[in-house]
Amino acid sequence: MDDSIIYTYLSGNATEEEKEQLRDWLNQSPVHRAYFFDVKAIWNAQRVTNKINAKKIEDSLTRMNKRIDTISGVSQRTIVNTWLKYASIAALLFVCVSLSYLYIINREDVTESGNDLITYTNETTDHSVKMIHLSDGTVVWLGSRTVLTAPSIFIGEKRLVYLNGEAFFDVKKDPAHPFVIQTNLHKVQVLGTSFEINTDEETGICKTILMTGSVQIQDKSGNKLAVLTPGQQALYSEKTRNIEIEEVDVNALTSWRFGLISLSNVTITEILKCLEETYQINIQMNTSSLENRRYNFSFKYSKGAEAALEQLFYITGKPAKIQLPQ
Repeated sequence: MDDSIIYTYLSGNATEEEKEQLRDWLNQSPVHRAYFFDVKAIWNAQRVTNKINAKKIEDSLTRMNKRIDTISGVSQRTIVNTWLKYASIAALLFVCVSLSYLYIINREDVTESGNDLITYTNETTDHSVKMIHLSDGTVVWLGSRTVLTAPSIFIGEKRLVYLNGEAFFDVKKDPAHPFVIQTNLHKVQVLGTSFEINTDEETGICKTILMTGSVQIQDKSGNKLAVLTPGQQALYSEKTRNIEIEEVDVNALTSWRFGLISLSNVTITEILKCLEETYQINIQMNTSSLENRRYNFSFKYSKGAEAALEQLFYITGKPAKIQLPQ
């Protein structure tokens, strides 16, 4: 690999052909990927200044040079001279020490984050859904107030992403590279499957619903908690470390990604409360003869409150209307 292609890529000026060439080279060997991360770290360090102990400097240089020497066709002298030209000694060695620290303390994040991290957000609060495609072919639907961070290219033994909020994943099957979702509450590891995760940091509860395939629920340290089969929901509490698993109506609970809000086996009071909270309205309806009945009710959010109430009339026979503010 010509180092100039790496520099061009890091500067944001690489052509599509050069990007493809770089991707192929990175996929050839873990040594190539490790070298790339070192170079990228140094590149990012050009604005960094920090005082470093002389012995740490010497040790860091020695470690990096040994790694560089293992790569066929790469000259240690050429690399060192190039970076002495473009970066200060302090910045260069600061990153060497920092990178070594990261490898020891948090190796998974460094080796599995790919190259550039991309943050996908759905900041809406109106039940709208954002669908994204990851580089491995995985499709993700992001619910409201959700953030997903993923590498632009998956590199390493695992495909690691970070989630805060609610998302439905249709993971591209790749047994050699498990797909791992890291949240602030727990981890979920899969091979190829479709499922939903919803994290609530305020309550410390994380919900996982499995539609197809198999997923393993882990705590933040990677300890196995449970394995789900299709049709099951797991509620994990970070505070109590307890996990509850039950059979659920997966299609109903995950239909939000299509813009549908589905309620299963609920009372008329629960339906009205959902409609009022969803559309921020008050509803008038005579429910006295319906209190002991339970319903399955779904409505498309985008059609509006009037359409939802009309649909409710069809299943209950009772008219309902929006109460105007006083």
